[in-house]
Amino acid sequence: MKLRLIPALAIVFLLTGCDGNDVPPSGTVTVTNELFGSGPYYAMGFSFDAAELVSTLTEPYDIDIKAGSLTSGGPVEAFLSANTLEPSFALKGEYATASAAISAFKALTSVGTASYIELAAPLKENQVWVIRTENERYAKIRIIKIDFDPTVPPFYASCQFEWVFQPDGSTRFP
Repeated sequence: MKLRLIPALAIVFLLTGCDGNDVPPSGTVTVTNELFGSGPYYAMGFSFDAAELVSTLTEPYDIDIKAGSLTSGGPVEAFLSANTLEPSFALKGEYATASAAISAFKALTSVGTASYIELAAPLKENQVWVIRTENERYAKIRIIKIDFDPTVPPFYASCQFEWVFQPDGSTRFP
């Protein structure tokens, strides 16, 4: 009887120790618009839920980066887009230095009043954005670095950003 109880207790302890919260609520990531595959082509988007880069072809993702003209005949620029049909981006501030952007990012503890737009554009270093995901959850990001080559199609863009995600749907950041 005692020998049968030991494996059962071990399984109970293992199952209660796995609460599914192994996904970090913050980090730093770089997204690019580099294409993969042999057709259909896909890029890698970022999923806040998974806290990782995922295929835009097969996985649910929240944001990705693109490069192109936003108006007919306008200049080519890099921008973030969201995998949703609703406006998802709210610019909270642009800062002259990285240290000012870091301070503003850390001080941003809730979504607050936000006016959302469809694309994060124009995209610049030292910006702080709030993102509303398709499931009405929120993330804040701080743009660290933009690499952009508008000289030869397909235009290359990459964006490194720090992020904090609120997975429970509240408007306060952890």
